[in-house]
Amino acid sequence: MNYELGIENESRLASFPSILASMTEKISEHRKNIDDLDSKILNLIQDRIDQAIIIRGLKTEQGIPLFTPEREKDLINRLIERSAGRLPDEVIEDIWETIIQGGKRTGDSQ
Repeated sequence: MNYELGIENESRLASFPSILASMTEKISEHRKNIDDLDSKILNLIQDRIDQAIIIRGLKTEQGIPLFTPEREKDLINRLIERSAGRLPDEVIEDIWETIIQGGKRTGDSQ
């Protein structure tokens, strides 16, 4: 018996490589899914920033103030509501505040 690994029977020990291989394959599959999602998220953020830059140009042309804190607050509140508790409110706030600030910095460099 092999007590080092807490396994009482050698046949269970022999099945470990196949179990680990199966787990590794599942992990790899999920990591690929995450990589695909990350690419989609990046593309969507870039599209969002492109739209924000267009709005910034229109506001500048029309002399409308660029910063609208009420809209940003409404957006974050709407997303928190839509999340329905799947993500903590603070996480949603952090993510969107970062996206919004990134858009402002990108717009400044355009």
